[in-house]
Amino acid sequence: MTQNVAGFGDIASYGHPTQEHTSLDRMANEGTRFTQAYSADSMCSPSRAGMMTGRLPIRLGVTGGRRVFMPYDIGGLPKHETTMAEMLKEAGYVTGMVGKWHLGINEHNRTDGAHLPSRRGFDFVGLNLPFTNAWQCDTTQEYYTNGPDPSMCFLYDGDEIVQQPIRFEWMTENLVHDWRRFLRTRMQIDQKERPFFFYFSFPQVHSTQFASPNFLGTSVRGIYGDSINEMSWAVSQVLDSLVNAGIAENTLVILMSDHGPHIELCLNGGSTAGLKGRNGTNILDELLGISDEPPGYLGRRRPIIYYCNTKLMAVRIGNIKIHYKTSPIFLNNSIDPNLSYFCPNGKPRADWYVSQVCPDEHLTVHNPPLVFNLIKDPYERFALEESDFVLQMRSLAAEVQRNHRETLIPVTSQLGHFDKTLTPCCDPPMCRCDKISNRREVQHQESLLEQSSEVEFIRKIL
Repeated sequence: MTQNVAGFGDIASYGHPTQEHTSLDRMANEGTRFTQAYSADSMCSPSRAGMMTGRLPIRLGVTGGRRVFMPYDIGGLPKHETTMAEMLKEAGYVTGMVGKWHLGINEHNRTDGAHLPSRRGFDFVGLNLPFTNAWQCDTTQEYYTNGPDPSMCFLYDGDEIVQQPIRFEWMTENLVHDWRRFLRTRMQIDQKERPFFFYFSFPQVHSTQFASPNFLGTSVRGIYGDSINEMSWAVSQVLDSLVNAGIAENTLVILMSDHGPHIELCLNGGSTAGLKGRNGTNILDELLGISDEPPGYLGRRRPIIYYCNTKLMAVRIGNIKIHYKTSPIFLNNSIDPNLSYFCPNGKPRADWYVSQVCPDEHLTVHNPPLVFNLIKDPYERFALEESDFVLQMRSLAAEVQRNHRETLIPVTSQLGHFDKTLTPCCDPPMCRCDKISNRREVQHQESLLEQSSEVEFIRKIL
């Protein structure tokens, strides 16, 4: 299960002082926390490309341009790359997904769906957002006064566009319903012995934040907290259904975020829990094997390479991090000096990112590189003083960087090549439709009853 732009400090068990305790916290307390795990990039498309393939975005060509796939982009996750779903399907797994995709849509015309998840190893694809719930999807018109923009806001069921623009009132419960539909099919006699892989990709808590009427007002944090509470309900439904099916003890459930929070959205921008940066830029290089590790230091732990778009920013060796470049984001000063201008009354003036493409003029080059001890200084506030140890770590990091660059093979960027006629449109030229609301009315009522226990649990804490 993947959260969308959620911060490291956005739930109570990870230190948020006002977010309500929910099923997310129960999962964290009863399971294992991976506090040193890293996303593949600071933006959605490259991060998800890395997650789906286990490879760095720079090796996939998911770099450059706007850094994310737009509805009219020709490119997508390269077809010659193997996804998790394709690999597991080949191993005998039944595969399925619902929710956000954001790895490309069409290639030749607005209906070919060349890059959709059904083409990348998923047997079952329920309701999905091939793009995302962008700022332009705001139905309240509080932030995007001209919205919603149908060209940026559309929902698919499998490969068919079924709603444009998106209505969010029933979004989460509809995704849960499709998960249950997948599980019911999988539990049939002829499928019961086959293992399954399911990718539940939440749209929460991206720029257009939402919650169903049953969850609005459940959080003291406002709509951001309401959205987390509803997402938590969905997580609880997934976990409960595994228990009810008698397969919970034989199922691995992983909950993660695709990257860090969009802090530029001010009060609704999420929490980094004090960690440096905004959206996470930490990446594990999958091809740096044991032979790449500096001898006698790492044991079997791999180095970590940090990128911002195509710029190699830092290297981590064990608990030591070496910075070659930093951006205003790293220094946490991209908003703060101008907070009153960018966030009047806690609301953003626009949907924006600091140093989205990491231009050179926004970067500070450090020569010699800065060195931090992440055990003693996890927030990276105090660079180590010059010493023999610091010199040794710089030398080891330079070796890691050389080995990494030697394995990079130039690839064509998949981003920034576009054709506006590829933009999905359900009913040209108006591009407006709603094919799902009526047929999902019954399941909506069923879900309202199922939500009541989670809402009651939250309200007892308020």
